Amino acid sequence: MQATRRFIQTIRFFMLGSIVVYGYIVWWLPSAAVPNPFLFRVLTALSVILVIVVFVLRRLQILPVESLLAVQPDDPKALGRLRQGYVVTYVLSEAIVLYGLVLHFLGFPATRVAPFFVAGFVLILFFRPMAPPSRTAALKSN
Repeated sequence: MQATRRFIQTIRFFMLGSIVVYGYIVWWLPSAAVPNPFLFRVLTALSVILVIVVFVLRRLQILPVESLLAVQPDDPKALGRLRQGYVVTYVLSEAIVLYGLVLHFLGFPATRVAPFFVAGFVLILFFRPMAPPSRTAALKSN
């Protein structure tokens, strides 16, 4: 359980760091392209759909596995599904940020794409892996 949690935290840390790097890129590299409002609306709609998918994925895949791991913390199949669920959640959250990065280079200023960065960052920050079960909680369940 600890190795899986450490793996998820490492992935989470690097994805949060990459968002900060993308933010610096947007800040330092201006775009000279002419913005397309239609494309902005399309990528905004896709981002909203991704946010919904992240919450549904968490509900359907991560929460049941975390419940199972609270009882059987060393179940290898459950640990694999937990890793998979978190990585997919983080990748979808990062995709929202990448939509913002693309929009910036298609001509939109940093102020218009900042919500994409904030949304992706907050999703990854909010969905941290569960804490390992405490010894007292394990004793109470027996």
